[in-house]
Amino acid sequence: MSGIVNDKSFNSIFRDGRSHSVWLDKPVSDVTIQAVYDLLSLGPTSANCSPARFTFLRSQEAKDRLRPYISAGNLDKTMAAPVVAIVAHD
Repeated sequence: MSGIVNDKSFNSIFRDGRSHSVWLDKPVSDVTIQAVYDLLSLGPTSANCSPARFTFLRSQEAKDRLRPYISAGNLDKTMAAPVVAIVAHD
């Protein structure tokens, strides 16, 4: 039946999902970023006000501006990522 989330999907998303610390050495397309944003924008919000704000950083210049605010344990993997997503609350 279409639209039903099965146990395999729950495993992939919630039970088996882990943070990644290494990345493929290839760019992330605008189409992929838009698809991620489209899914994120459907998440539950308080009174449907959609307070989350998403910023996606791809350029080295943008990531360098972020560098002073990244904890030491996350610095190398964040700087190496092809895209860094900042999720803020409005």
